[in-house]
Amino acid sequence: MGTVIDQRAADRRTQSRSAGIPWYALLAVGVAFTLFALAIPQFDMHSLKRIAVVLGIVLLLGAASEVLAAGATARDWRWSHLLLAALFVVGGIVALVWPDPTFKVVARTVAWFFLIKGVYDIINSFAARRSEQHAEAEADGRAPAQWWMPLVVGALEIGVAFWAVGYPRDSRSLLALWVGLAALALGLTKIAMALRLRGVRAPAPLDSLHLDDLTTAGFGGRAVAEGGRLEGGRAQRATTTSDRYPTGDR
Repeated sequence: MGTVIDQRAADRRTQSRSAGIPWYALLAVGVAFTLFALAIPQFDMHSLKRIAVVLGIVLLLGAASEVLAAGATARDWRWSHLLLAALFVVGGIVALVWPDPTFKVVARTVAWFFLIKGVYDIINSFAARRSEQHAEAEADGRAPAQWWMPLVVGALEIGVAFWAVGYPRDSRSLLALWVGLAALALGLTKIAMALRLRGVRAPAPLDSLHLDDLTTAGFGGRAVAEGGRLEGGRAQRATTTSDRYPTGDR
């Protein structure tokens, strides 16, 4: 019974970490966004409508990447990626269907994107840092490695948000640059997440699980009490044996 309990607890721990999305899938998405960001300034972006369409495509692709990230993160954190994806979908649809976008409309859409994503990335980085400090990487599903990368990217995103919302002149080339930076920010954060997932530590060995894992595995109070009684009996027998046969007398 002990082996079955331990195995079920270990399986439940592993399932709570992620849904099985491989880290290299996120890495590929991040690299693709980075290459796309480098290509955006080379497009013919003299029309505000064309810039808005490219921005809408970036936001919708960003929403798809957040759905993928939700499948690769811990169960307790999936809602945050899905919420971010929903916001990106709203922004992408607004950018695509706006009938006659002006510089202010596109600039403010970009600014809201950078502000929301910057705040999210900073919160995400501190959550990863807290996981490292409290040694909860197994339960959190996010490795502490590279936790500072979303922090740096988030701070830069907030800076670009204030730059975009407060820029006084009409500059289409600057709008194209901001859209490219939006795609670059999506790529860098996905690369950082891929590196964190790659550094996630393996699940704890079965013999290191404690009684708390019985409840996690789905066993009720009787099973926990019985497990505690058996564990206490083993500990008592081990103590009696060590007292009866000291090391020096063997």
